[in-house]
Amino acid sequence: MKVIVAGAGEVGFNISEKLSREQIDVVLIDESQERLRAVSDALDVQTVLSPVSRPKVLLDAGIRDCELFVAVTGSDSDNILACRYSQILAPEVRRLARVRDSAAYAGLSGDEVRDGLGLTYIIDPTALVVDNIVDFMAIPGAGDVIDVSGGKLKLVGLRLPRHHPIVGVPLMKSLPREEGNKLLIAAIYRHHELLIPNGSTVLNPRDLLYLAATPDSLPEVSRFFDIDWRPAKTVFIMGGGEVGLHLARRLEERDMSVLLIEHNEERCGFLSRVLNKTVVIHGDATDQSLLEDEGVGECDIFIAVGTDDEKNMISCLLARRLGARNTITRVNRFSYVPLVSAIGLEALVSARVAAVSAILKYVRKGLVVSVATLQNEEAEIIEIEVPVTSKLAGRKLMEARLPERTIVCALLRGGEAIIPRGSTVIEGGDILAVVARSESVNLLEKALAH
Repeated sequence: MKVIVAGAGEVGFNISEKLSREQIDVVLIDESQERLRAVSDALDVQTVLSPVSRPKVLLDAGIRDCELFVAVTGSDSDNILACRYSQILAPEVRRLARVRDSAAYAGLSGDEVRDGLGLTYIIDPTALVVDNIVDFMAIPGAGDVIDVSGGKLKLVGLRLPRHHPIVGVPLMKSLPREEGNKLLIAAIYRHHELLIPNGSTVLNPRDLLYLAATPDSLPEVSRFFDIDWRPAKTVFIMGGGEVGLHLARRLEERDMSVLLIEHNEERCGFLSRVLNKTVVIHGDATDQSLLEDEGVGECDIFIAVGTDDEKNMISCLLARRLGARNTITRVNRFSYVPLVSAIGLEALVSARVAAVSAILKYVRKGLVVSVATLQNEEAEIIEIEVPVTSKLAGRKLMEARLPERTIVCALLRGGEAIIPRGSTVIEGGDILAVVARSESVNLLEKALAH
């Protein structure tokens, strides 16, 4: 498989790194010699120094021989124009473009914009972040939330309390395994290292556990881990940019009490005009006295979505210290992702991480139905269909001999998610929800195909 990536910023670099590790042929185009030099020093990919929106450059990069073209430069117009040229030069190539200024296409549906511009998929960072935040709000206190199969299954990241009864206990004894159990520990992050567990894995204090659970089992998860998952009613938003604006609108639709703090006075005036119920405050959300005066200690969730990572983290730490029940932090730089949890802020969202997950859905092919990355992108949760001709059809899960570093956390059958046991029989047509290290995904697909 060959993939051309236009733009060597953080998203372009990270998707190229992930693909090159899987022996996928990657060509990375950028007009910055400095960025391409950094890429060449770190990755085994071909680089092209040039503006991305030139037909000859696309031809020279091999657009007619590739299967996927990804445009993630900092310019929406360059991304769209490059995709349009790629459509003319190679109509069969799938084309993905990151479009940051979604407001420019107001009045048109997503399908109209995508089809009219000749795109296979639009990567909208604002929409991805807002969707992530809404998912988090459904499970306050979670460190990560991933919807699988349209919400039929949830993969929930939870930090294991130091004195929980299952600390020091092998995984096979940690959760109930009787028939009908709807909980399973699918992955563990320990000191920023990913573990795909087996029955003998022992849980340590402060492990970040990824639990696979059906929506109706979430109250059981809450009781088991003694977590307060009362629905949020009062929300503070720090940052009135596009993410803050769209989030406030979503929360207004849910009749939540929303207060938004924005440091730019002119932007505050605009927000006050376009928002219906949200209280807009002009000020600095890293000012402790302001947060105290506005009653941040009484809010259910404090959400920092500004463009400055440091201010987002500081304001969330202040809000938590003042009594906010939960916080959600937006992080823009990949390098800050591990730092957020290290300072005790579990819930984070990142447009760049979300963009990489969105792109991977179009890299995977064959039996793979969908894909999302876990927090630090070492592992993926994928949905992969079992062909009726597969040698695994009719076998018990314990007999499947799937690749190492993979775990089946659910079977999706007849519109229902089933948390499996070793004795669960795999059927042709089942969709397996599998957590796998990235390097194991291709092996998994081969195992199911034969």
